[in-house]
Amino acid sequence: MGAISITGKSMGATSLKLTAGKITKTVPVTVLSRNLLSYGPASGNGLTAIVNSDGSLHVTGTATGQWRGLSWTFSCPVQGTVKLSGTGIAGLTTSVKFLDAKGHQLEGQATSNGNAVAIPAGTVSLRFEILSSEATPTAKDGDIRAQLESGDTAHEWMRPDNTSLMGGGCELANLYPRVTGLPTTVGADPGVMVTEPSPGTYRFKGSTTTEAGSWNNLTSVVHVDAGTYTMDATDWPFGDNSWLLGVQASVTPDDGSGRQDVFGPTSYGPKTLKDGTFNCNIFIDTTGEVDKTFTPRLYKLD
Repeated sequence: MGAISITGKSMGATSLKLTAGKITKTVPVTVLSRNLLSYGPASGNGLTAIVNSDGSLHVTGTATGQWRGLSWTFSCPVQGTVKLSGTGIAGLTTSVKFLDAKGHQLEGQATSNGNAVAIPAGTVSLRFEILSSEATPTAKDGDIRAQLESGDTAHEWMRPDNTSLMGGGCELANLYPRVTGLPTTVGADPGVMVTEPSPGTYRFKGSTTTEAGSWNNLTSVVHVDAGTYTMDATDWPFGDNSWLLGVQASVTPDDGSGRQDVFGPTSYGPKTLKDGTFNCNIFIDTTGEVDKTFTPRLYKLD
């Protein structure tokens, strides 16, 4: 006998009547949504999401910073290739990250209306994120209809099966490598003391009669996977174009193509990097009294 293939046209409970000779059976059937996402009410980082009657998300508020917003984590329901599509709100990005059994993010992600992507081996759960992409976030009040589905073709939006999953605040992981060997002093007479009052945040306090010149004192290194990266300089003491305090960074690709300068004053925006060794240097080049706090941030966008 041949197999029977049935495609449900709409979500919900129904039944299937099967007849073979004089025997008829009614089989209950539940048609699931093609939309694999799970989400629900959430609040965090200045944004609030509620579920509309049609199953879409209504998002209001002003994000507390760039690459901050909301997220929902749920079990991965499929394997293979998936595509994220739908409509959203200008200034907010939607994406789906792949997580292993320990909650660590695996390589790759699905981005709204981007290319279909293969779910990496070892994926156990998914994280659906709505983040602000604006350097200075503005107020939002609109609807998001996001859809994650199997395959490489986007279809008409359908509400997910689960719209009651509670979410919370989220921001992109800061990949900037920690500086070691602190506290240390840069400059002279008496110099500027550099400490780490909280993980990844550095305080520069003191005075110097000569330029501090910390070009080789506050270095750190991390290996990066290929992708698009950016540095967030929106809250740095002297902004993103100052040579008084900031970051210079380069990458040395694994393919042997040679060291490349990638980030520095006036050029902290998105860059496409190869797999390689990412070398960072925090510089402070002031004279006189200084008391500044500085948190360098490196984000992987895709």
